[in-house]
Amino acid sequence: TNVVCVRSAGLALTFAQASCSRLVSDSCLMAEGSEPGKAWLVGSKDDAVLLKRRADEFRAGYKNWRQFGVKGATAGAGTKGAKGEVTSITVTPGEGAAVGEEGFRDGYKNWRRGGHAGAVSKSTGIRPGDITRHRQPSFSSLVDLTTQDDAAAAASKGENWLKFFLDPHSEFHRRMGGQFESVALRAENLPRIAVNQQQAPERRGQPGSRLPVYARNPQSFGHMICHIGVGGFHRSHQAMYLDQLMGGKHYTGQRWGLVGIGLMEWDLKMRDVMVQQDCLYTLLTRSTKGSTSRVIGSIVKFVYAPDDRRAAVEQLAHPTTRIVSLTITEKGYCLDVNNKLDVTNRLIAHDLQEPDAPFSAVGTMAAALKLRRLRGLKAFTVLSCDNLPGNGTLSRRMLMGFLEALGDVALLEWCRANVSFPNTMVDRITPVTKDEHRELVKETLAIEDAWPVVAEDFTQWVVEDTFVNGRPQWDLVGALFVPDVHPYEMMKLRLLNAGHSALSYPAYLAGFRFVDAAMGNDFILQFIRNYFKEVTATVPKVPGVDMDAYKETLVQRFSNPYIKDTLLRLAEDGSMKLVTTMRDAALENVKAGEPVGLFCFVVASWIRFLVGFDENGESITIKDPRLDELQPMARAIFGLSNGTRAVTPPTEPPIAFIKTAFGAELAAQPPVTEGVLNMLRTVATTPMIDVLRSL
Repeated sequence: TNVVCVRSAGLALTFAQASCSRLVSDSCLMAEGSEPGKAWLVGSKDDAVLLKRRADEFRAGYKNWRQFGVKGATAGAGTKGAKGEVTSITVTPGEGAAVGEEGFRDGYKNWRRGGHAGAVSKSTGIRPGDITRHRQPSFSSLVDLTTQDDAAAAASKGENWLKFFLDPHSEFHRRMGGQFESVALRAENLPRIAVNQQQAPERRGQPGSRLPVYARNPQSFGHMICHIGVGGFHRSHQAMYLDQLMGGKHYTGQRWGLVGIGLMEWDLKMRDVMVQQDCLYTLLTRSTKGSTSRVIGSIVKFVYAPDDRRAAVEQLAHPTTRIVSLTITEKGYCLDVNNKLDVTNRLIAHDLQEPDAPFSAVGTMAAALKLRRLRGLKAFTVLSCDNLPGNGTLSRRMLMGFLEALGDVALLEWCRANVSFPNTMVDRITPVTKDEHRELVKETLAIEDAWPVVAEDFTQWVVEDTFVNGRPQWDLVGALFVPDVHPYEMMKLRLLNAGHSALSYPAYLAGFRFVDAAMGNDFILQFIRNYFKEVTATVPKVPGVDMDAYKETLVQRFSNPYIKDTLLRLAEDGSMKLVTTMRDAALENVKAGEPVGLFCFVVASWIRFLVGFDENGESITIKDPRLDELQPMARAIFGLSNGTRAVTPPTEPPIAFIKTAFGAELAAQPPVTEGVLNMLRTVATTPMIDVLRSL
């Protein structure tokens, strides 16, 4: 063992390599003269991902305590104990540890100080599942520590478990490991960030970020993509692909840049961050394999339309603009349940009256295409990157429907002949950025980023190659160009996207809040696998794809504990998502005589979710464009009125609700209406976790 002695404030310490049960070959801080495996562990050079693996037992105990008010561990993950109960049941590793109240509090405090699973004394070895009663020696003479004395006090002060999940390094670890000054993310600071990144492997135990090395002046790009709807997914996906292409060591092709277009007032925050950071941001990729990061530079300009509507139109009409791409979600297409333009939509109604100062995405594109035609410029490609079946086809319907309603026949015919709308399939799980992610980027990369992006390590992009005015060579960095994207999008929409929706409603009602935590429940895991089995027959064969292996990959991706995606995010816009990802598959199964029982269960769970409170009576924050229309219907189905919360089972099939939400054809199918009725009766009278157990 290589030993280095450090003396500070009269305290002799030794760094050594210890093999401590599951803590194999970690850098441990040990009392001088102690044996490997018999030391009190106070720090690790590993990043949060690797450290988390070695803290599963403690974290499970903490989770049970936070969720059920049990200080310590319960007999099994998800087992509810009495409020404040301290159990003495010995459990297997992964379910917590058999400790009393004092032991749990000591373990929590020592974990906060040392960044590890519990603590061991000088004479006690580490064992999987253990949280010891031994207190750590005081390090006040070495560093100034400020920690809560016990878990209860921490919780009373609003301690955020997600923060520690993402970055369990203690203050002690950070100070002992070395600290370098964090730098605000701006173009002028990239050289300083590069210096910090060179030190990161030695001082942080993880690789530094890749930085953009290509020129980013907007005037230097001869080919531009205007992207409407810059958010987390666009920045983790399309912008990442372009950044990889432009930053390639041997790339000598055309220079392409991205211009972000913010049409809505809620884009103001993104505009402010983009301006403040010269359109740079950090992309942090997290998985069980570890963490990687890169600073993305492919967005070189941002236009905020509410300040100047004509500026946005002129940007799309500029000669260098070759592609207009979209991530505007289902709502942004302003289509009705029959996929026709909703001319009563507030934005559409405005743009039909004021076409030269448009608010909507389609109105902005129409105004720009009008200018391009008048100026003798080629049209652009409309590239939808939204999770919608036939997203290119829907984009065409949106634009042509708008031009028909506008009555501009000449522009309509020109666009039909000159604008292309490739269908695409996009895939990458990207949760909403939280303060914990900002802290993680600052602590581990020494970058102060106001809006970083965190994503899984999996990414996929399949595109029909029908561009009318050139395109980047995205295929050099992993995108797949194909003649027909339909099989790929059906596979993704009916399995991944539908699986997310199928998971979100029952899991939330069962008391879970995070996707990975829900997937850790055996009943939910089996339900998801069975749902995949129910819809697989409706998924066309995809060239080169093993469907069973793909479904198992989805299970692993849903279970990724380092993304911390929330069930509420997946549950958003259910009235749009269930129609686009589940309705047609259910119709195909009914017509083929195949079962639709789990689809009916999902619909019943969604209706119960729309009521607005969970099984404990806690209110649910619901985001859905049709909430005002559908929530009263959902409440009436369960006999709720005048603010009452006593759910009663329905007596009649919810035909009116199904017709309103999914259309007349599905509402006319008895296997669906009767199946949903039976499931509604079940979820009204049985705890959701027991319903899941019975499926």
